[in-house]
Amino acid sequence: MLLMFRCFVFALVFLFVSEAGFCFSLFGKKYLVKINGVEYTDRDFKRWWSNWKDKNTQLTNSTIQDFIDWILLSDEAKALGLDEEPSYKRKLLIFLKVRSLLQLRYDEVGKKIKMDKDELWKFYRERYTPRVKIKVLFTDNETEAKRWASQVKDEESFISLYKKLLPKGKARDMGWRRPVNTPSDIRKKVFGADKGDVVGPLKHGKTWLLILVEDKKGADEEDFKRIHSIVAEAYRRHMDALLTSQLVKRLEDKYGTEVNWKLINTIGLGELPEDVKNKVVIKVGDIKVTAEQFQQFLKKEAKLRLRGKKDAEALNALRKRVVNGIISQTLIDKEALARHYEKGPLKDVYWFYKRNRLIHELEAKIIMPRVSVSDEEVKRYYEEHIKDFTKPERVELAVIQTQDEKLIDSIRKRLSKGEDFFEVARDVMFHGAVPRKFAVDKLVPPVKEAVKRMSPGEVSNIIRYKNWFFIVKLIKHYPEEVHPFDEVKASIKKSLEKRKFESLKKEYIQELRKRADIKLNEKEWKKVLAELGGGK
Repeated sequence: MLLMFRCFVFALVFLFVSEAGFCFSLFGKKYLVKINGVEYTDRDFKRWWSNWKDKNTQLTNSTIQDFIDWILLSDEAKALGLDEEPSYKRKLLIFLKVRSLLQLRYDEVGKKIKMDKDELWKFYRERYTPRVKIKVLFTDNETEAKRWASQVKDEESFISLYKKLLPKGKARDMGWRRPVNTPSDIRKKVFGADKGDVVGPLKHGKTWLLILVEDKKGADEEDFKRIHSIVAEAYRRHMDALLTSQLVKRLEDKYGTEVNWKLINTIGLGELPEDVKNKVVIKVGDIKVTAEQFQQFLKKEAKLRLRGKKDAEALNALRKRVVNGIISQTLIDKEALARHYEKGPLKDVYWFYKRNRLIHELEAKIIMPRVSVSDEEVKRYYEEHIKDFTKPERVELAVIQTQDEKLIDSIRKRLSKGEDFFEVARDVMFHGAVPRKFAVDKLVPPVKEAVKRMSPGEVSNIIRYKNWFFIVKLIKHYPEEVHPFDEVKASIKKSLEKRKFESLKKEYIQELRKRADIKLNEKEWKKVLAELGGGK
């Protein structure tokens, strides 16, 4: 019986191994690299690579070493306690908040906006039709507007009055209009009228209007196709605002909000009383906004929107706007963090950012303080590399060039008779000869030799190079010029600091590597390279 049980167990194990292919699949994936006892898989490498690379980064056989260095540096930063630094935690929170907000907006707004043709057609019909072609008479005087209305009985009499008022600046042909671009206070009556109707007088702001509907058209496929992109973008903005508003309403119910309007309505742009500054004016869940904080937001908005207006109505409207903005943003911020996207859709990018940010903290606090470049080093580098800070010898030339030998001969004859170089150039070349600056060392050899023998204002003989013929006029000669030390010392120092930093960082990594236990699974790495299309 015992023998049979052992045989059964052996058969069962054999079956598992055979079905799975390899025993390791029962206990986890094979590692790609093991660093100080911690295993990192191909997935770890791939999520690092997707965030690490840019369009110019090539995946090569040595890329795995960059990954190992990245792990070593971030592990060392954590071992030094840099993950407890307030600056690190603050940056981590900012990153998480920003990315979570984007994810929340996508989940609750972005992916819910469906650009369905039927919905767009409905939106088009509601906002963009009917179309009316209108002419308008306008005045600030109500009595005058009523007099016009009494004179106008039909389209013909409107046109007659329109022609009289046009030179006086009291009439205008508005062309085709749509509901979406017509003021709301006159929209209903204008678009409810029929072709040939005269509407008004209507009051719009301080202006009185008399309107002739010359023509009217409804929705049609051709018009819809023509403005499809405009309609689609307007629909997207409309749905964005609607879905955001609905989200905020749900979050208000979830977290609860309190607004002390009585106190808020006393807050202006002047100095706040000391006993008011710390009073809470808005509560969103457990988050509180004081009167002083509210006023800071109010002042910021006032600079953008009031533009010198001092009336109470405008300030009151701004207060409401600021309150709504604070509540909406606070609710959305709170919900974004509460969803813990870092454990879901943002898991990989958050994993990368946490480690990468730690490396930046280590570089700033451990490596960078060891970087020192003296004024003597900067001066010595300048003197030893003076050629790098020297503008080369240059010339300003006007050039006539052609592959036609007969043409170049005729040009030279005209120039030898005293004709102006630029006038001749305009006759033979479409754009003429435009003076340009050239580094002498960059000129083709025969032109370079000719220019060296010339003086400013002088015109060369015919110069031949391969299949081209040139005649050049030397405008000005610029000798070699050295940049003064004071102009370049800051950039030299920055460059030397960067070099020293990179050198110290390399040494630091080598020390970490000496202390580390690193085991690379070459077989798995080759698979990753092949899968991602890496080179040598």
